[in-house]
Amino acid sequence: MQASRLENCSICGRLFNKSYSDYCLDCYKDIEQQFKLVAEFLKAEENRGATIAEVSEAVEVSKKRIKEFIRDGRLYAADYPNLGYPCSQCGKVIKRESLCTECANKFSTELNKSLQADQFREQMARNPVSVSANAQYWKLRK
Repeated sequence: MQASRLENCSICGRLFNKSYSDYCLDCYKDIEQQFKLVAEFLKAEENRGATIAEVSEAVEVSKKRIKEFIRDGRLYAADYPNLGYPCSQCGKVIKRESLCTECANKFSTELNKSLQADQFREQMARNPVSVSANAQYWKLRK
């Protein structure tokens, strides 16, 4: 059995027993009400083409909260042609995650290069005069 943890609500700052949410019960209920407003608005056929800004203005829910609903998978943006938010890196409109495919691939490539360089440094530290290690150094540089 997990011990109870007291936390401060990330919205209002009140102390609460954190078990399932990052928010106190009152803030959680408020978020759920906001989600219902957004979901009901988007259910209407005439609103399916709305952007985040239009939804936000119509139901008086912040754009940030609507983006959270999409990122958390509560709203499936692929069902709505204009519902998207900017990539955290380049600003391209996306419908899931926080990076577009191009930025995610670039990040992955850079991360792999960095990991390879770290592995080479570790190998050189263990065996600094190895001829094969020096040969690998030139392969990494290409």
